[in-house]
Amino acid sequence: MHPRILIVDDEALFMRALCDNLRERSYEVTGYTSSVEALASLRTNTYDLMLVDLMMPGTSGITVVQEACNIDPDLACIIMTGEGSVASAVQAMKIGALDYVIKPFKIATIIPVLARALETRNLRIKNTRLERQLHEHVAELYAVNRSLDVARKQAERANREKSAFLSNMSHELRTPLNAILGFSRILVDETMPLATDQRRDFANDIMQAGTHLLTLINEILDLAKVESGMLMLSMESVAIAEVLHECHTMIAPLADKRDIQLAFPADVLFYVHADRTRLKQVLINLLSNAVKYNRDHGVVTVNCMTPGDGRVHISVQDTGTGLSSQQLEEIFQPFNRLGREAFGEEGTGIGLVLTKRIVEAMQGTISVTSLPSIGSTFQIELEIAKPPLTVITDLHSTPFAGKRDGEQVKLLYIEDNPANLKLVKELVKLQFGSELLCAPDALTGITIARDELPHIILMDINLPGMDGYEAHRVLQEDALTAHIPVIAVTASAMSEELRNIKGAGFFRCVTKPVDVTEFLEAIESALKASNEFNKPQVGA
Repeated sequence: MHPRILIVDDEALFMRALCDNLRERSYEVTGYTSSVEALASLRTNTYDLMLVDLMMPGTSGITVVQEACNIDPDLACIIMTGEGSVASAVQAMKIGALDYVIKPFKIATIIPVLARALETRNLRIKNTRLERQLHEHVAELYAVNRSLDVARKQAERANREKSAFLSNMSHELRTPLNAILGFSRILVDETMPLATDQRRDFANDIMQAGTHLLTLINEILDLAKVESGMLMLSMESVAIAEVLHECHTMIAPLADKRDIQLAFPADVLFYVHADRTRLKQVLINLLSNAVKYNRDHGVVTVNCMTPGDGRVHISVQDTGTGLSSQQLEEIFQPFNRLGREAFGEEGTGIGLVLTKRIVEAMQGTISVTSLPSIGSTFQIELEIAKPPLTVITDLHSTPFAGKRDGEQVKLLYIEDNPANLKLVKELVKLQFGSELLCAPDALTGITIARDELPHIILMDINLPGMDGYEAHRVLQEDALTAHIPVIAVTASAMSEELRNIKGAGFFRCVTKPVDVTEFLEAIESALKASNEFNKPQVGA
């Protein structure tokens, strides 16, 4: 590409002659006799070099150089001057011109000057580019160093928190163990002269310490599951009124002991998208704390509302001693009981941490406000949900099997959700005229299955403790129960979950919310399979 040169000279004949000579030497040249026109062209076109006369009417060459450098800092400028104005040409070089030539000149004289100016321009552009790259690299290096420093500090903080957590966990585990082992040694030592009342008191102490230890272990295991992303949630549309009613029933005896009034909302019609069992766990934790750290004859108030943002706000307010700003900052730290242990109240220091993690796992948030001597309010926010659809069908429109060879149909449902248990119990009673065997967890269900040998087992997948997969494997490995068809019942309709259920060898899979017709058809199919297995063999 040929260098582009702009020539500015008020002597038209000289300007044209210079343009023609330079074009013959392969330069792309544009000439103007007016500095105003030249600057206007510079604003809309790109030039490599400008030759400008120093002495022109109106605007001097120095002014043109200044304005040209403002328009294009990379432009190489050369001043053309008469012999008597060399000092002015030097002044022009101070404000941006690269060189000057004295008029009149021969074309052979100016060619080396143009070459030097163009070379200087290219070097300047390269230096500018290198400086910019250097600044960018320095900025990138600074950003990387900052990221590494942040990562290092986070790793150091994580290690400190891990060490503190393990140290605290060791202490919290050893404390109830000390009571269990100590009182046990006293009880088994026949040389100890213990009265009956003392033995009973020691046994109670052992039971309380064991209960505390079990609670602590369960909460630690739950927290570990949440932190590792292994906590299994059965997300569904949950009626808040039902959960609050169950929580009220569980908390009322604890509140009655200290004459604490429980104020629960009436006619709560909201549903939330949550795991029912985990939501109940969260609310029981908040309510038990509100009672535990309240004053005698105090009040615990539960409110439920939706501000129209697609969320449901559930708050638990107490009239206890409240929390300081320092305590509020530390409230969700594991094993930090905020000094409450000095008042003799039992606690693990993990409950609120676990509550926060569970709420967040259900795509919710938790917050706390508190005033010393006034009380505290914990609020959780969860996504609002529509009520579950109930499929209305004629339960007797299809001739489902009600008995098997005169024997009453026996079904076992392993499910931790009371609402789901109630629905299936009513369906079984209406369709088969028999009671449903129920189990709230896998271990209880396995025991019932071995004792009762039901015709069919309905198995929820997301069970507390042992999940449905592991429970199914245990049943299949037991000769007593291996032949029983097991129907998986899951709230997850994801293709990966359904593939896992099929691969695990379940007889069928039914998704929640249950379609009654599909559900009963699955039971009918399983009953036929059970009948075939138990049919007497010819020649036997």
